Amino acid sequence: MEYGSLLLLFDEENPCWTEELVRIAEEDPGQLALMLGEGLLAKEGELFFLTGEGREAFSEEAAANYLPAVPGIPGADKEKDLFRTRLRLLLDKKHIQRWGVKEFVLSARFPTPPLQDDELFTRSSGFEWIWPSSPIIGQMREDWPVTGLAARKETPPPPDAAAKWFEAKGSYPAYFEADLLHLSRYDFQAYAHIPRSPNDPWGILNADRFFCMRAQAPQTLNPDGFLATIGRFQLALEVLRRMVLPGYIDLDSFDQDGINWLLFLFEREEEAEACVSLLAPFGLDLIRGSMPMDVWALSFEALENFKSKAETIHDLIPVIGRPVVRTP
Repeated sequence: MEYGSLLLLFDEENPCWTEELVRIAEEDPGQLALMLGEGLLAKEGELFFLTGEGREAFSEEAAANYLPAVPGIPGADKEKDLFRTRLRLLLDKKHIQRWGVKEFVLSARFPTPPLQDDELFTRSSGFEWIWPSSPIIGQMREDWPVTGLAARKETPPPPDAAAKWFEAKGSYPAYFEADLLHLSRYDFQAYAHIPRSPNDPWGILNADRFFCMRAQAPQTLNPDGFLATIGRFQLALEVLRRMVLPGYIDLDSFDQDGINWLLFLFEREEEAEACVSLLAPFGLDLIRGSMPMDVWALSFEALENFKSKAETIHDLIPVIGRPVVRTP
């Protein structure tokens, strides 16, 4: 088909594109107008996405090339779809990962205790995380007390352990959802013989994890939205460390440190800087009780303006990102 590789960009993980992103993907954005005129694409603002006719053409092209690709259908939030594609594309373009594997997971959802924002933290007389003292966290820690290397000596929990535990407590889990989860597998061949855990639908075992969150420009002197996101991320780590992959969240199978970084993504560099100014004064209190974990602010502006290629994601983020707080 005339639009072959361009048409196949519009798969189920990347249903929305702009002319600029098509250019970054090294396709001809001029073809989009032709596809629009032929009824293969629809357009809203700067966003292009497949029509019903376009999805049929996509399936025909994929079949002709013996590809299992599925045509993309935009979600209710097309800007979120675009965010994922844009961030994935830029992160992929800006580092090589010569001896490793890059993976991107969309809408990775992690179960958490169903706590409200006012049960996560207080700022009434100074900042304090209060979620560790909630009854459901106390029950979890009592029922699943062993974490870290010691947990590897225990029988691994079954895949439905967390779901059954919440059900037994008469509760339904809430979820922390990363807008995009980037998994970095450096020297992946050393881990190739280790089977994927049935507890791990996200593939986070033996990978460094970068939990990317779409963020709005910080409001002056109002950190509560960011604090709530950080708190829910901490709840997700708590469940992972106790009921999902105990012993393998902070260390990999070879006892090397694992990385859990929470990244707030902004449009402009000044917004990322404002986020740091807003949150950095909390210091280590921001991650106390949930270390090791880091919080970073990153902008699309910095990503796009980085003209070289870093070797790994670990080399890229410290150059273009702004640390909010890091585990010592």
